[in-house]
Amino acid sequence: MAQIIRVDILDGQTLDIELSNGHLILFDMRRLMETDRSYGSLRNLEVLPRPDTDGQSVFWRGGPRLSLETIMDLLNRQDYLD
Repeated sequence: MAQIIRVDILDGQTLDIELSNGHLILFDMRRLMETDRSYGSLRNLEVLPRPDTDGQSVFWRGGPRLSLETIMDLLNRQDYLD
């Protein structure tokens, strides 16, 4: 599986994730923050702080962690994209 080599924030709410295989993922965090309580610490922020990565996940220091596998699973779920 590909590794995350860079993660940044676009428009204050979208993760810009670069993978080792050259692919880019734009992942809108708004829906996840609305539906998953573990992201509550980020919910009320107008602009998300820049996250870090360990290659397998995106995380905020002292906050939540989102694995690449979970990101891919969510992107493949039609009900998440609607």
